[in-house]
Amino acid sequence: MPVRNPRPICPNALCENHTKPPADFYKKNGYYRPRHNHQPVPRYKCKACGKQFSATQAKTIRNQHRPDLNREIFLMAVSGTSMRRMSELMGCSRTTVIRKVAYLAKEARKHHARHLGQMQTGYVMFDELATFVHARWKQLSVAMAIRAKTGEVIAFGVARTASKMPEGIAFNRWVVDERPIVVPKVLGQIRPVLKPGAVVVSDQEAQYGKWMAQALPGVKHNPKKAVKGPVYDPHFAINQAFAKIRLDLARLGRRTWTTTKSIRALENHLWLWVAWTNGYPLR
Repeated sequence: MPVRNPRPICPNALCENHTKPPADFYKKNGYYRPRHNHQPVPRYKCKACGKQFSATQAKTIRNQHRPDLNREIFLMAVSGTSMRRMSELMGCSRTTVIRKVAYLAKEARKHHARHLGQMQTGYVMFDELATFVHARWKQLSVAMAIRAKTGEVIAFGVARTASKMPEGIAFNRWVVDERPIVVPKVLGQIRPVLKPGAVVVSDQEAQYGKWMAQALPGVKHNPKKAVKGPVYDPHFAINQAFAKIRLDLARLGRRTWTTTKSIRALENHLWLWVAWTNGYPLR
């Protein structure tokens, strides 16, 4: 479905046409050509205050010098390409790539909020994926809930976890555990999409029962034992999602030179993967 452009408004906050203007509040006032494609973009002038603005004023890509890179960076970011390699292939700086990923993550959050308003499910799977930031003694846990039937991501969160490495090996290891805060928060985001009588499935982690009762009182929790080998896997959907994440995001590969430098960068990259998995039209 094509994305419709938002209705323009006068950018002057003091103008009467700044909020809910009539359809004919402006008149044409020539064109300008952006550097990235040199295609003419219409310019307009407010009839009330004389403020000039362009056709991209109401779009999310306003003030971007290279909006033509957005789609390509989105596709490469969820195809196992590192930030450095993206900048080399796209002919731009790493700073540009980082800013584009942050912008796309912001757009993904908007699409996700609208998508959850239309979602209803009766069967949810929840689990955590282990990774690290900068070094293996700074461990992270990515808590994620998915709709088992379609594989769509409902909610996720990133938490620091206490390092299991000996203090002599990792003198600056993390000792804080944010899972008791982040996991209930993620579980709480599931409630609006649950149908009456819905079931949340997880593995038999000791803390999950307490956190489920805290965040989802009255919702049935069905902990199932994880199994290995060529037999029925009760956690197949969530395990498959995690396998895809490790394949699609370079920073989460099991054996890779690419590492996450900050939690915020990891969260932004995960939002792009959510958009890819759920089918959001980022551009």
